[in-house]
Parts: sequence; structure tokens; C-alpha cells
Amino acid sequence: MNQRLTASTPGPRPWRGDLALGLAVTVLLAGSVLRAGVPADYQGKPFNNTAYRDEQAAELSEPKLPYHAFAPVLTVWDSDHPKGSGWVGAEEPTATIGLDEPDHDGRRVIHYHAKLSNYRYAVFGWQWAGPQDSSVDLRRYDAVSFSIRVTGPKRPQELFFGVDELQPAPVSLRDYDPDFLNGSWHRITIPCRAMKWTGAPTAGRQVRGFAFKTFVWDPAEFDVQLDAFALERAVDRSTVSAHPVKTVNHGAPTRPQEIPGRVECAFYDLGGEGMAYHDTTPINTLSGVLNQQPRHQRPHATRYEWNFRRDEGVDISFTKDWADLNHTNLFDIGPNQLYIGGAEDGEWCRYTVEVKKAGTYKVIAAYGNDANGQSFRLSINDEPACPCRVPVVTGSMHKWNKAEVGRIVFPEKGRHLLTLHYGRGFNLAYFEFTKEP
Repeated sequence: MNQRLTASTPGPRPWRGDLALGLAVTVLLAGSVLRAGVPADYQGKPFNNTAYRDEQAAELSEPKLPYHAFAPVLTVWDSDHPKGSGWVGAEEPTATIGLDEPDHDGRRVIHYHAKLSNYRYAVFGWQWAGPQDSSVDLRRYDAVSFSIRVTGPKRPQELFFGVDELQPAPVSLRDYDPDFLNGSWHRITIPCRAMKWTGAPTAGRQVRGFAFKTFVWDPAEFDVQLDAFALERAVDRSTVSAHPVKTVNHGAPTRPQEIPGRVECAFYDLGGEGMAYHDTTPINTLSGVLNQQPRHQRPHATRYEWNFRRDEGVDISFTKDWADLNHTNLFDIGPNQLYIGGAEDGEWCRYTVEVKKAGTYKVIAAYGNDANGQSFRLSINDEPACPCRVPVVTGSMHKWNKAEVGRIVFPEKGRHLLTLHYGRGFNLAYFEFTKEP
């Protein structure tokens, strides 16, 4: 799934050469001339936190329509239409998906089985329309519905629903039926206006199938049975938006983070998987899963922190009283600081930044790390710019420090694309760029 999402979208160029982390920035620049300005093929845009807060407030004030506010008008898959085939993401090769044998009534259902080890995710889906078949234009409908039953001795903490492979912002089933994991059949109806798209506003509206994404913190073995996928329209058309497919922040004005100044790691660009970021898990395992558990929704925080960008793949959380502040830190990070966590090797995020003055800058990071996380890299306009090494291993990703980690040269002022290449062993909150004389 992840590979298919990224196949058609350009990512940052790989870090070239086997340069030692101790090399000076000037040596890097001599071997690789930085291109001026944001690369022409980059389609991401700066994240606007003010607009994001407004979106969250509007979403809270918008009432969720009950399932009976919609009526099915097109069945795309059920026992009478058992066409197409299923697929399972390459990240979980032991999982299977197929059709059950007919029961005594002749009913057949889609059946997914998984046995996941600790801290694992799986992606699976069903494609009903082949190349020769017609797809569905989601703009003609107001909701998607399906029947689901989840059974097994140890079940996942969460399950997400997405349309096709083109919607990297899946919707939590718990939001529409909090009891869907209790082992019985449930009918889930998700309004199209609840689906957010991190790609271009027109992406993904031609639908050929459905995808589900799940994640477990502890070992789990479970089965998911699915039936009766339908597209629905509202009984009362006045209750739905004329443009049901949402986008995340796409209507907001661009406001790049500025250098000199602080660049917040969680404020990476909009643009989605493969363009603005790459994450090895297709769901936000922190905001989207961990922070949906009541004990992680700390009273010193709000829904803004609990749910921050939970519909996107980058794993984001916030500093908590009992996880980050119940011990002595090397730096007082404070509560509710957003950070990128759950890091894995090979992940990256991009930031459109506005550089006010050309020159050399100290890079100061607020971070927590274990022995695995000691170095990361920064690129400018897809060219190597700064190998970074932390001076102190704090011993825990929840024990925080703030320190200089390297120097970076911006040869020109103006708008640039800054890419953070990070890996396992880090929580990263922000970077401060301080210009040298």
C-alpha cells in the first residue's frame, strides 16, 4: 500500500555519498552545489496552524449525521455482486484476505485474517472494479456504508477506513460506532464530507475500491469480516454540503516558517505521503491510535493536541505530565509541546521555509533520544546541507534536551525547501536556526 501511494509522487533526492557526519558543512557545499529555491516539481505547500485550529473548531461544531440520515442508492459489493479481489500490504506477509464460503443462506463475505506482533500495522483492501470496469465518482454521493464484524482473542486498538489507495487520510471507525470491536455485526455509515484528502482537492474521487488500515501496540490475532458496501445519499439534501469531499488546509494562505527562528517539526508541509513526507506506517500511530485512548488524553491538553494531524501518516504526539515531565529533563520542554515520534529509519518530512538572510546558521534541536538515535540530516532544495549529531544521548525519547547539533548554510535568502531526514530512536520537537555573525 505504501509503495503504491508513493510510486507516482517525487520524494527528496537520497543523501549522496558516504560522507562522515563530522565533515564540515563547507566540504559538503564544495561537493554539491545547492540549487536556489524550491524545486519546480514540488507540489507541497506550507502548513498553516491558525487555519488548522479553525478547521478543528469548525469540525467540532458540525453535527455528525446519524446513519439513518442516509439511504443506499448504489451497492458496489455484496453477496449478489461478489466481484473483484482483495489485497494485503507487503508489510504484513502473513495476513490473508479472500471470500468466505457461502453460508446456509448463500451469503459470502470478505474475510481478512491477521496475526500481528508488537507494534505492527497492516493495510488491506478490496478492489471491485478492474481496468475494464467503471469506477464510482464519489462526488455524486453523500456517504459510504458497509457492514463489519471484528472477532478474535486479541483485537486491534483501532481500525481506519479509506477510499481507494488515493486517500492517505483514513477515517477512524470508532468515530462512527465506538462499539464496532465487540464481536458482532455493525453497520458503519461515514459521510463523504468527513473524508479528508491530503493530496490535491480533486484526487481520489474516482473510486475503485476500499482500504482498511489497522495498528496494534501488543500482539493481536483477529478476523475482520466485511459485507454490503454501498454509496448513499442523504434523505434530506439540505443537511449535506454541496462539496462533500474535504481537504486539509488547502484553502488556507501559505505561511512558511521563517529562518532565523523556530521551525516546528510537527508543522511539516501539506502534500501527503511521498511528497511532503514519508512514513513507514500509513497511519498516525500516536495521534491516530495512542492518543485516542482516554488515559493519553491528558487534562492539561485539549482536542487540538490529542488529535493533531491524526489523519496523516507522520507520527505526532505532545509532551505529557506522566511521560515527559515526571522526571528531571536536561531541558525544560514544558507540557503540550508537539513533536514527531514513533520514528523509523528512512523517514523524512519537508518544510517550506522563508529565509530572511543568507548565511551560516547554528542548528539547535529540542530532542529526546535513546542509543539508536544519535544523528540525522538536513537537506536544502533536495541537496545535502547539514549532517547533524546530538552531543548527548538522553537515554530515553521522553527525556528532553536542547543543544546545537550542526551548522547549515543558506546561500540565498528567500523561499527554500528544508527536508529533515530522521530515524529510529528520536523524538524531535523543533529546531532553532540562529544566524552567525
